[in-house]
Amino acid sequence: MKWLLLVLVLPLLLIGGGLLLNRPPLFSPPGPVERLRTYLTTNIAETRPDHVFPELRTPLVPANPERTQQAVATAMRALGWQEIRAGQGEVRAVVVSALLRFRDDVTVQLEATAGGTLLQARSASRIGKGDLAANGRHLRELFAQVEGLVGAR
Repeated sequence: MKWLLLVLVLPLLLIGGGLLLNRPPLFSPPGPVERLRTYLTTNIAETRPDHVFPELRTPLVPANPERTQQAVATAMRALGWQEIRAGQGEVRAVVVSALLRFRDDVTVQLEATAGGTLLQARSASRIGKGDLAANGRHLRELFAQVEGLVGAR
């Protein structure tokens, strides 16, 4: 009986713990049901102008691409990300999770516009089918850091 209880409770504890660690905005639009479905079945977060999750709408940084690229790389270093590489209009990094050492790949492409620079960003887990909102957290933290450096949104 104890084993059965452990088999039933342990996955729930792991999922709950993962979600708590990643601090997703569960009650923001489109609501907790859609968000939980996404967090449990998707291992990629990426920006789009019309994304259903408001925090994943493509941010506009009010700076030129060169300054924005520097800010993105600086933000990635401040977050403790690894293997940061900046190239022509793009910055890449690897995020290693603290608990199980999972590796997630983050790519930010910079697109110049009349009002500044758009950040087309993508964070993807290398393994698994659901990320428990980890990739969304990576992008939220990155955007907050960049905003602190040059302003965004």
